[in-house]
Amino acid sequence: MSRRTVRELLTFLAVGSVGFVVEAAILTTLTVYAAWSPWQARIPSFLSAVVITWALNRRHTFPERGLQRRSTEAFFYTAIQGGGALINLAVFGVCLAIQPRLAHIPVIPLAIGAVAGFAFNFLLSSKWLYSRLRVPAVE
Repeated sequence: MSRRTVRELLTFLAVGSVGFVVEAAILTTLTVYAAWSPWQARIPSFLSAVVITWALNRRHTFPERGLQRRSTEAFFYTAIQGGGALINLAVFGVCLAIQPRLAHIPVIPLAIGAVAGFAFNFLLSSKWLYSRLRVPAVE
């Protein structure tokens, strides 16, 4: 593994940790204080985490790489994260099915699901979306 790949992996992990904290805080707040189901609360918690991690990964993990048009890059990043989220949600659901009491502390199945989706997200982000240098716009 190259030095750049290791740096990107560690930075992606740090950014993902920030996203996890944001998602966990929103998920916990909505389930504990607003009485939402864990499934309902995952929608705003996931979308918030995607926005934050996209901005941080664009700036810190892959600063010179990616697409010139931010809106297009954000769309593809969200699609990749959506794939990772499907993996995450499947694991989340399996955890809740196996141990229904985890619905009262949804951060545990959230963490297990996050680990499952991480490799998918990093591989597609680094090997596809951020595989080329970002070309400056021509004026």
